[in-house]
Amino acid sequence: MTYIENIFVLLAAPVVACLVLLSGRSRIMVSALLSGMVACLFSSYLSAFFAQWVGADPVGAAVEVAPVVEETLKLLPLLFFLLVFEPIPEIAELVTVFIEVGFATMESGFYIAEFSVSSPLYLALRGLSAAMMHLTCGVIMAYGLLHVWKRPWFKIAGTFGMLSLVIVYHGLYNLLIAAGSSAQVVAVFFPLVTLATAVALRRGRLRMEEHRSQDTTRK
Repeated sequence: MTYIENIFVLLAAPVVACLVLLSGRSRIMVSALLSGMVACLFSSYLSAFFAQWVGADPVGAAVEVAPVVEETLKLLPLLFFLLVFEPIPEIAELVTVFIEVGFATMESGFYIAEFSVSSPLYLALRGLSAAMMHLTCGVIMAYGLLHVWKRPWFKIAGTFGMLSLVIVYHGLYNLLIAAGSSAQVVAVFFPLVTLATAVALRRGRLRMEEHRSQDTTRK
């Protein structure tokens, strides 16, 4: 039997060793990657605990329990970074990406150990789809927090609102996966389309801000 702790140690050890050689921004990004891996480990424990506590079946655990636990635990290192370092938006977004990548990488390791799937194509699609889903949730969360935190009175309510949004998104993705058949095909492309739309909107916003700054400079 392969325990998830063994998988965590094997995947996290090189990341920890890498921290010794890094400094500055690089160390922050690798630390974010490691925090995502730790969040995945603890979410596995907590999801199993709460699923058993409420008596959820496998589908209920995947759709109702796992999204709440996972998105909450991924939010904690991001909140720590925002509160302690108060970074510029670009750095905060990069930290979020590394947290999500660390989480998705560890989750894929746990998935292989549990189900022993041998099809490389299926694993590639599953890994890419799950990674894009986590990245989409992270982008939504980071973008939302950076905006709602501009208003101090809106921090708590805004954070809870963004967390609720990504939980619903995550739960919808898991529901499509659990439904099987053609719904799984939709689930594969669902986060890809969402993330591509979010990136396009962000680039459009940056271009508008750049044009405005240029117009201001000319005046």
